[in-house]
Amino acid sequence: MNYGPLSQKYFNEANILKNHIKFLKNQYQGIKIDEDLQFKDRISTLYKMYLGLVHTGKYLKRKQELIDRCKKRFYP
Repeated sequence: MNYGPLSQKYFNEANILKNHIKFLKNQYQGIKIDEDLQFKDRISTLYKMYLGLVHTGKYLKRKQELIDRCKKRFYP
């Protein structure tokens, strides 16, 4: 399996989510105090999703690099 393109898809999705989080944080300036906890909870959940995407992307990228190194070493 080719993990390189798959890892790139995870990074792309993480970037989209990161930009959305930035957009929401900019909107935070106008939020009422009683809505504050719900907003922070939403940002926290989105950030956890972002971290999951980044970590999975890094894992897949490292896996592809390891496969490539093994192919070069054992199948020149």
